[in-house]
Amino acid sequence: MRKLIIAFILFSGFIFAQGPNSTGKIRYDKKAELIKQLHDEYANNNFELFETIFADDATVYLGSTQKYTKKQLIEGFKSHHVLYKNISWGWLNTETATYKSGDKWTMSWGLWKGEGNYTGTANEIPGHYAYKWEGDKIVTAMYFYDPTSLNAEVNAMTNSSIDYGYEAMYSSSWKMGNPANSKIVLDIQKAAETNNFDQALSLIHPDIVINNADGSTMAGIKVFKSAFEGYIKENKFKINPMAWMSVVNENGEEWVLLWTEETITASDGSISSYYAHEGFKIVDSKVIQVNQFQQPKLK
Repeated sequence: MRKLIIAFILFSGFIFAQGPNSTGKIRYDKKAELIKQLHDEYANNNFELFETIFADDATVYLGSTQKYTKKQLIEGFKSHHVLYKNISWGWLNTETATYKSGDKWTMSWGLWKGEGNYTGTANEIPGHYAYKWEGDKIVTAMYFYDPTSLNAEVNAMTNSSIDYGYEAMYSSSWKMGNPANSKIVLDIQKAAETNNFDQALSLIHPDIVINNADGSTMAGIKVFKSAFEGYIKENKFKINPMAWMSVVNENGEEWVLLWTEETITASDGSISSYYAHEGFKIVDSKVIQVNQFQQPKLK
């Protein structure tokens, strides 16, 4: 829950247009001044004013219909000072509007600034937000923002705080990638099952490299044709994909991981069955590299 709170809280805002219910009373008043002070204290990691002017049962919306509490809001804002240093406001404007219903809201527009403690990235994020008052207490707060920087900082903090005991030779930082890449890989499996070599070939990059399960390597589209054209056309394949996922690493490389159960019936009637795990690297919507691992199925 705490990670969820961190990932969704960032000072930003709520564009509040003057509609038909507005009395036209929009001014910089004591409430607007209080909200400006609230933001300044946030930047200084001081939350005494939050405790004072937020109602204990205040409702907080963070860019979605999910509701958060006053306590969760303050804990989330405090976490910003773990994730960032030099938090400040480049500029900040506040004003209060009164509506025919009697509702009173204070809105603000500001440029949030901070340097990531884990990514080292300097950020300037424009934001909008709004607070609804009942008397001298805030009963509703709404925040809208671009969470890209915050999510990146949380991910970097999470990865850096875990001692895995090993250092990855290639990459230990993966995120979910484009699901369309999985469709490319699954279409190749379907092409094999239907003995459609041309369809499979259309999804293979000219610079294809395959690291086979037996430790050998083949490279280039001509080698691929020589190795697989007859193999795909002459054998019968039954492929049961058990799981797949599209991922991307910190260098932007796109991969699809696939786990399958496969049975191959050769033209002479012999049958081989195995479990396979393969990694497919995708470039320009084609497979450019395959890493294969296989285990025979026990009869």
